[in-house]
Amino acid sequence: MVNHIHDFKFDAEISNCHTHSVAGYTDCMLGVNALHFHYFSGISTYKNHTHHFSGYTGPPIKTENGHVHKISGYLESRSFHSHKFNNYTYEEVSYNSPRLHQRVMI
Repeated sequence: MVNHIHDFKFDAEISNCHTHSVAGYTDCMLGVNALHFHYFSGISTYKNHTHHFSGYTGPPIKTENGHVHKISGYLESRSFHSHKFNNYTYEEVSYNSPRLHQRVMI
């Protein structure tokens, strides 16, 4: 399987009378072929506060045109509350070259 990333966008569960949008891109794949995962991280802001989030996706779930990954966890606790999120990456992927990624990281 070619190295790739996924994007994602969904809302976290309501907590403290509001919700947050969870959006971003996964990092490059870790593993091979049918058994790979992706690291993800980001920041979600609502009015006057932010929550950080990070984690690893679940393994690939085969779809008609490719695959998706489950993303779940909690937004970092802030202002005495946290938000749970549970959804999937988009099926479409962006392909990237490990050499290009390495050049960007140097």
